[in-house]
Amino acid sequence: MISNILIAVDGSKHSMKGIDIGSQIAAGLDAKLVLLHVVKEEKIPEAMREFAKAEHLEMMDVDIRKRGAQHMLAKAVDKVRANGVNEVDIEVEEGPIARMIVRRAEQNGADLIVVGSRGMGDIEGLLRGGVSHRVETLAKCPVLVVK
Repeated sequence: MISNILIAVDGSKHSMKGIDIGSQIAAGLDAKLVLLHVVKEEKIPEAMREFAKAEHLEMMDVDIRKRGAQHMLAKAVDKVRANGVNEVDIEVEEGPIARMIVRRAEQNGADLIVVGSRGMGDIEGLLRGGVSHRVETLAKCPVLVVK
């Protein structure tokens, strides 16, 4: 039985559709939902850093990304609640995206992971190593890839 669902959210068209589908499944099963955004470990462009400095924002690169993720996930919570989900948590993590999605799914006891696809086919995904393909490969629970 599915009682815990983790949805990976990156703001893309496919992940937004994943929120709709995943939340409908969660509502139908009265399952707990976790919305997760993983901040990729990388530097913010110099222009954004200059903006932050000009605005007297003393934040590290990852802090800026995490604040943006919190804002995006707060909007997603509204959408999820409108679809009838009662129990929803949001999480923002930092690290390698696919591995962090799988790790947080395991730590949350997820019975299903929902992740958006960028529309790559199986061969291209294998060659390029898309996030959804890596999640499918690493996860110990079922993975729903939404196009």
